[in-house]
Amino acid sequence: MDRFFVVDKPPGLTSHDVVAVIRAVTGFKKVGHTGTLDPFATGVLPIAVEGATKFIQYLDESVKIYDATVELGRATDTGDPTGTVSAEAPVPPLRRAEVERVLASFIGPRMQVPPKYSAVKLGGRPLYSYARQGVAVEVSARPIVIEGMDLLELEPPRLRVLIRCSRGTYARVIAEELGTALGTVGHLSALRRVRSGPFVEENVLSFRQLSEVVAGDSAWDRVLRAARGQDRVVWRGREEVRAGLDRWLIRPREVLRHLPAITLTAIEERRFRTSGALPARPLASGSATVLLSGEDVLGVVPPAR
Repeated sequence: MDRFFVVDKPPGLTSHDVVAVIRAVTGFKKVGHTGTLDPFATGVLPIAVEGATKFIQYLDESVKIYDATVELGRATDTGDPTGTVSAEAPVPPLRRAEVERVLASFIGPRMQVPPKYSAVKLGGRPLYSYARQGVAVEVSARPIVIEGMDLLELEPPRLRVLIRCSRGTYARVIAEELGTALGTVGHLSALRRVRSGPFVEENVLSFRQLSEVVAGDSAWDRVLRAARGQDRVVWRGREEVRAGLDRWLIRPREVLRHLPAITLTAIEERRFRTSGALPARPLASGSATVLLSGEDVLGVVPPAR
């Protein structure tokens, strides 16, 4: 069972919480996620189970797409709805054409300083640990690329923007910069990820659907996150739960198609399975190479150094 699937992370849960739930209901020993989402955010959270966890490092998640809601007129110390208001300013009259012009100015390569409340590490410590202690630190800006900024809704003081960007981009920072560019202040009030590399919103498994699979009941907060003292809903057996998730499972081959691949002969496959021996033929230069048995991924060979 070396598979990926895409969970629609609900608000209020950490990415680690989602992993813990999947591990509990399926019994898989190895469960991992890629592309952490903040607790208030929702949407695409790629999950790998069992042998697929070792392929996470080879995924191409260079393109991210977010549905971001920006609230103008108020800034928060975290840049998102979890913080306290740190500044307020009047919101000028906004016309759609003007907002779209400002959004277009964001497109292209740019430098971005990670927010102080982030997991980016400085001196071996995440930035949020300094911020919580009131310690000011200097962080270098990092290169990012914004490929698209599409205005979805404009209902002052809020606007919704579809952001297509590179990995490592912080939507919170974009929200703050957008507020400044529109002549006021702002913060990110809601965020939904609709794509993370090859993983898209159309393929998500919602917690309501997961709850149905686990117990035939869509009230996931009661089925999967029962409060202390609350009667626990009886779960189906783990084998039945795994079978019920089958239609959401994604073969590693489907999300590794950006890498060159070779199909092993029967002899090569037997040698690889028994001793890890690589085929005696040239592999891709400068890139990892996927080893296949039909459409099953046996392994990935790192690029030669």
